[in-house]
Amino acid sequence: MEHSDRIQASRIREVKELAGYMLRKHYCENDPEALIHLMDRQQLIWQGAGESEFAAEPHKVMELFRSMKGVVPKCRLSQECYHVLPLSPDIYLCSAVYWLETDPSTKMFLRVHQRLTLVFRYVEDRPWCCHLHVSNPYSEMVEGEVGFPAKMGQLSYQYLQEQIDAQSARIQSQTAILKRVLLRDSLTGMYNRHKFNQVLSNLQRHVDKPLGIAYFDLNGLKQVNDRMGHKAGDRLLYQAASHIMLYFEQQSYRVGGDEFVVLDDQRDEAAFRQAVALVCEDMNQDHISCSVGVCWRDARGDVEEQFNEADHLMYREKQRYYQDLGDNRLRV
Repeated sequence: MEHSDRIQASRIREVKELAGYMLRKHYCENDPEALIHLMDRQQLIWQGAGESEFAAEPHKVMELFRSMKGVVPKCRLSQECYHVLPLSPDIYLCSAVYWLETDPSTKMFLRVHQRLTLVFRYVEDRPWCCHLHVSNPYSEMVEGEVGFPAKMGQLSYQYLQEQIDAQSARIQSQTAILKRVLLRDSLTGMYNRHKFNQVLSNLQRHVDKPLGIAYFDLNGLKQVNDRMGHKAGDRLLYQAASHIMLYFEQQSYRVGGDEFVVLDDQRDEAAFRQAVALVCEDMNQDHISCSVGVCWRDARGDVEEQFNEADHLMYREKQRYYQDLGDNRLRV
């Protein structure tokens, strides 16, 4: 097992353990500080099943959990099932289903099949919980005249099943949104470095197919930022990315500040090189200077080696660009 695979397997186990720990600290021990200790101070979202049960500021979420001290009735957990989906090397989504019932000592009766979604973000090898979504609001845990929750006493099995199905659909929708956000570059709309690493690893497994790699690096971005400001630099990056995505919409990746890579396993060599040439022509007409390295393989060998060759060819072209300007320094 490679080092990265071992790290991922270890983090998946850790996220499962943390999800179970947070459930017990909340429902069984009513210890909000234990949960707050794991919450992300930078970005944190909490959402319940009710439309009004939503908080997207870390301090408000923490205040909410502190307000539950002594309020949440003691519960028991059973039939827990946890599934962890790695969304990126540092982002892990955990979906949990379990049965939750009030402890007999509370003189209440509640038994519900509940669902929970947690997202953990690793920062310097430490996991922080940045998203929590539970299925049932505490407004349903209201004690009735004979010691039963009034609302829960009226809920039929069909209603509960409908709520479970609705929650499942919400979780799937949230998962899809999270994956799009975490795998796309926010400025250009291209896939980001995390997605690039995933695709590159997958391409390595299919050595019998052709592959074209084009490595684009903008010339003069630093000068634009210095003279006109970073907003102008961002506009330049967006325009350049738009030209690339016009021909390689689902095959282009922003892998660095002003570096873009195309991984094309759909076209033949002639069509691939023509598409790259059209990108360069469009950029030139838009007064965007870019150095490009292009590498083609009829059958894949070492994909990383091919990527490095495209990088090397791009670097040589960039050197020629600055030499033509009479500047021997290689700058971005």
